[in-house]
Amino acid sequence: MCGDGGFAMLMGDFLTLLQYDLPVKLVVFDNGSLGMVALEMLVAGYPPYQTGLKTPDFAAMARAAGVTGIRIENPDDVRGGLREALAADGPALVDVLTDPNALSMPPKITGSQVKGFALAMSKLVLSGDADEVVNMARSNLRNLPRP
Repeated sequence: MCGDGGFAMLMGDFLTLLQYDLPVKLVVFDNGSLGMVALEMLVAGYPPYQTGLKTPDFAAMARAAGVTGIRIENPDDVRGGLREALAADGPALVDVLTDPNALSMPPKITGSQVKGFALAMSKLVLSGDADEVVNMARSNLRNLPRP
């Protein structure tokens, strides 16, 4: 499992699976972003800058290389796509489109991270990017546990 940014940086290594016909199944979380870099910037108090990616259809690239490639654009298709990948002989790649505004939560949140995140959100609002803040809130508030 990896993000689209990490996979794009090391995509050449994927060809090793093809070369040796290794039965490795790879799931790429494709949010069109260097998500961890953006999050690190946010908690440091900086609005994300140049963290968006124009990612290709990684499943199509896998198929072009002769590997099973599955693209999942709808959450209802996750089980079937994973089953198909696990049943494939040899390597397989599952390209799962995910919400670019969904935050990866660290195991422990520090006060300085909260302060930095609030500062970055304030900077976004003051710079006219309030819609980004609203979209991020919408994407993440729906995932909070209900009391």
